Amino acid sequence: MLSGKQRELLACFEALAPGEDGLPPPGRVEEMLEELWLHVRLTERHLQPLVVRVEGQARALQEAELLLAMHELMAELEWFPRGSLEWQVRLMALEDAALAHVRSLELQLFPRFAEALDAREQSDLVRDVAATREELWMEMRRSQSVFRALDQTDACLI
Repeated sequence: MLSGKQRELLACFEALAPGEDGLPPPGRVEEMLEELWLHVRLTERHLQPLVVRVEGQARALQEAELLLAMHELMAELEWFPRGSLEWQVRLMALEDAALAHVRSLELQLFPRFAEALDAREQSDLVRDVAATREELWMEMRRSQSVFRALDQTDACLI
């Protein structure tokens, strides 16, 4: 399940091909940011404790730093004007960080998790990740609805 979601995330990055203005379409960027935000949050909640257990504190700290960097880059994309040099640099850095993270999970951590977890723990993990993903997705949608409503209210006041 996690590998499949990671492939979807990578597909979102691949879909960021520049449009006529030389920039990725805003809808594609939003889709990628939503998928990446969900992925990072799921990793923090469910995989980081496994990294500590299976790989130790030092390795978990490396992964946590990469997750923090992705959080910061996602936030910075909203600070800079879309298409500005600063924005483009952060988008490329975010893609590089996400690819490094996914490769690390796929090539190193997932095989070690498979060895370290028994069948029950693996099925519990899959169930828990799926439930958390649904919960986070609903939370994200509610937040977006609130922000849209606030934007419309602000527009009415002007």
